[in-house]
Amino acid sequence: MASEATRKLLKVFGIAVTDFEDQAEALIQRAEALKARGAPPEEVVALVEEAVRAVTKATEQWEQVQGVLQEVQRRLFGAARGVLEVARRKS
Repeated sequence: MASEATRKLLKVFGIAVTDFEDQAEALIQRAEALKARGAPPEEVVALVEEAVRAVTKATEQWEQVQGVLQEVQRRLFGAARGVLEVARRKS
C-alpha cells in the first residue's frame, strides 16, 4: 500500500508540474517579446537565469519522485528474487 508520504509527494509534484508549465509558458512569451524588440543583453540574461532556475527546481522535484519509484522497484525486485531462489531450490 502506498505510504502517506508518497501520496503527499505526488500531490505536491503534480501541482509543481502544472506551475512549471505555466511558468515556462510565461517565459516563452517573454522570450518572444524580448526577441521581437531586440532586448538588451541584461534582460536576456535575466530571462535565461529564471528559466534555468525553473528547470532546475522541476528537475529536483522529479528526482524525488524517481527516488521513491526506484526504492519501490528495489524492494519488489528483492522480494521477487527471494521467491525465485526458493522456487529454484524446490525444482
